[in-house]
Amino acid sequence: MFELLKSMIKEEWRIHTTIFGGVMFALFPLLIATYSFLGCLFYPLFLTILPVKQLILIVHYLFVFFGLSIGGFGLLGREFMNRRFGQASLLAYSSRTLPVSEKFIFLNFFIKDVLYYFALWILPFIIGFAFAIPVLNISFIYALTALISVTLSFLLGLSFMFLISTLYAHIGKIILLLGLLLIIGLAIIIDYNVSVLEILPSFSFVMSPSITPLITSIIIILALCSVSLFYLKVDYPTEQRFYNNAFKMKLPFKSPFLLKDFLDLDRSEGGLAKVLFSFLFPLLIVWVILFVFLKFVPIGNFLLIFSIFLGLVSSTIYNWVTEFDTFSSYSFLPIKASTVIKNKIKSYILLNSVSAIIFVIILLWTGSFSYALPALFAAISISAYSLAVTIYLGGLYPNILLYNARILFAYILSIMPILSLACTVSLLWPNYLLLSPLLIPLALGILWLSYKKWDSVEQPNY
Repeated sequence: MFELLKSMIKEEWRIHTTIFGGVMFALFPLLIATYSFLGCLFYPLFLTILPVKQLILIVHYLFVFFGLSIGGFGLLGREFMNRRFGQASLLAYSSRTLPVSEKFIFLNFFIKDVLYYFALWILPFIIGFAFAIPVLNISFIYALTALISVTLSFLLGLSFMFLISTLYAHIGKIILLLGLLLIIGLAIIIDYNVSVLEILPSFSFVMSPSITPLITSIIIILALCSVSLFYLKVDYPTEQRFYNNAFKMKLPFKSPFLLKDFLDLDRSEGGLAKVLFSFLFPLLIVWVILFVFLKFVPIGNFLLIFSIFLGLVSSTIYNWVTEFDTFSSYSFLPIKASTVIKNKIKSYILLNSVSAIIFVIILLWTGSFSYALPALFAAISISAYSLAVTIYLGGLYPNILLYNARILFAYILSIMPILSLACTVSLLWPNYLLLSPLLIPLALGILWLSYKKWDSVEQPNY
């Protein structure tokens, strides 16, 4: 077992260091630790806004959602590996060539993921917190308690999504419908009583360390993983798909690039539904955090703050437009990278119409019609700006370049000041958000620089 696990860890390291370079990838945990340390320095300021209990609750749910997002690899992993890396063979998909069972391989894959993300995200986060402890004037025992509790939160999310992935392999899209109904039900319950969020056992452990919440968390994690592993379905039947020639189908646009993007999405596993799901998921995180936050900061307007984050999250749709496509598909044609990027932006704009629907729903739900225009301006402007920054830094490969410490640092440095300013203005002078469109000329300038940048460099093949 240890030989296979060791080989998988080496494989993961080699993939990422090949893409990002050893130094840039190795610096990523240092970047996480630095931001954790800086965030802890603002702890006294946060306490003037939120009680310590709610701050801890938000942090733990962030790690639950992080585990959920990592566990979602099971829903899209096969297709991503086939489309992005082509003939590259990974140990996780080699059960037919190795004298070991598929369940044994997947168990090692799961353990590898836990160790990998623990070392890359969780441990650096706690190290940053530990370095801030002398400044915060609290006991170092809190670092150990936090390490255990946030790890449990991450594992709860990861194991739950592991179960969802297994169910998806057996019953298909029905599980997505059930998941949507579950989210709606939870939203209604939380809206009625926000304290229901405190039932998270890892949160109970950090608030009152004892053996009961610790054992409860471990039992839940082991139960979810055991059921998932027992009913694991890795051997998918070969499926032949036949499609009519739809390239010349009647659509409101005639660009061959747009047609290709929409055909790729439609024919890929999950279709447009996966884009919608991955867009709504981070918005759910934002909704939960804002709901807790505004319980204690009533001066804030939900529509205004949500619209700011709606603009930020909507830019991730561009990540999906480029997710399963590589420039090598176009390299034999007389086109530049900027041409492909411009058409990806058009696809993004069309798909981003879902943001308008969400905005209208939130507007009707909150009834904040007097703030409709400032909120709309903020959402559009921040979406345009964050999209431009994403394209400048990531080009056609925004997801792949995320773990490059230098690029991630540049992204955070570009986004955080604008985001902080917009949130502050929304709390103190909401009507000043009408000036948000001033970001659009800046975004256009960044896009112009992006076209020049990506036309002048050789596009990677991953």
